[in-house]
Amino acid sequence: MKKALMVLLCVGLVFTVLGCTKEAKVEVTPANTATVAPATPAAAAVTVVKEAPVEKVVATQIAIATAGTGGAYYPVGVGMSEVFKKAIPGLSVSVEVTGGTVENPGLVNIGDCEIGIANSDMAYFAMVGSTPFTMKHDNIRGFINGMAPGVVHYAVLESSGIKTLADLVGKRVAVGPQGNSTSLFLEKVLNLMGYTWKDITPSYLSFSEGMQALADGKVDMAIASAGPPVSAVQELAATGKKFALLEFDNAFRAKFLEAYPYYISYDIPKATYGLANDTHTVATQNMLMVNSKVDADLVYKMTKAVFDNFDFFVAAAPAAATITLADAPKTSIPLHEGAARYYKEMGVLK
Repeated sequence: MKKALMVLLCVGLVFTVLGCTKEAKVEVTPANTATVAPATPAAAAVTVVKEAPVEKVVATQIAIATAGTGGAYYPVGVGMSEVFKKAIPGLSVSVEVTGGTVENPGLVNIGDCEIGIANSDMAYFAMVGSTPFTMKHDNIRGFINGMAPGVVHYAVLESSGIKTLADLVGKRVAVGPQGNSTSLFLEKVLNLMGYTWKDITPSYLSFSEGMQALADGKVDMAIASAGPPVSAVQELAATGKKFALLEFDNAFRAKFLEAYPYYISYDIPKATYGLANDTHTVATQNMLMVNSKVDADLVYKMTKAVFDNFDFFVAAAPAAATITLADAPKTSIPLHEGAARYYKEMGVLK
């Protein structure tokens, strides 16, 4: 009997502890409520809903996949995180440094990051499973299109003697980080000129690291692909080294765009980096993706938050200034239903 009594007492103690440690979530409505007196002087009064329950506000954590800190993706992620924190109470947001546009669709697809930034062409290639992707990314959806295009910057020191794209043969090139599309893009350029990847010596460095390596004489060219002004190129200018940006001359640019029509022409104004002339180059369009399984109401709130706080967003992320409500739904992959709901309400999507 004594042993049985001890067992019963232990079981009762376990249930008491569990009952005390379980978090109670009580919803409050402004009307139809009654206040229950606390059980002890130290306990707080509890407001109990008498009739219809209200919608629960559950703290949610999301991550935004960007790229290296020297490009435009990272500031956009930071700016968006600040918008969400300001406009959506209870939403916790982290900004992740990643390999960029090739890595991000995969991170969003498997749910490691709920939101990601990518070139529009890479998002489409990921969805359908074409090169450089080896499988279909079924869980990525469109969120917001129209970020400043990823403008190709091929930086060389004036003292290098490199004047044209063809001069890159046999040279050391900082091709961007692993997982970024800049190396794939350069391979297209080389192939179109009749060369291959073996005709250069690549170094996989972030944009900032590549520009520093160029300034230190460790590489002959460094690539950055982002909306001007690119902080990595500004960092190169700040070193005092005289540099130039290689151009796509008119004939080669026309040939390139004919072969790859999902890219666009772009001219970098000379004042952007204090150069002598405008730089004729090409660019990719950029967009934001979201995982298809993210709650539609949350995606709706995030989309609304961006446009309701657009000035605040652009102040933190200048590359977002090119986004317009009219073009935002024009993503290269199908829209998430939550984003589509907002665009329909605003009359920019049927």
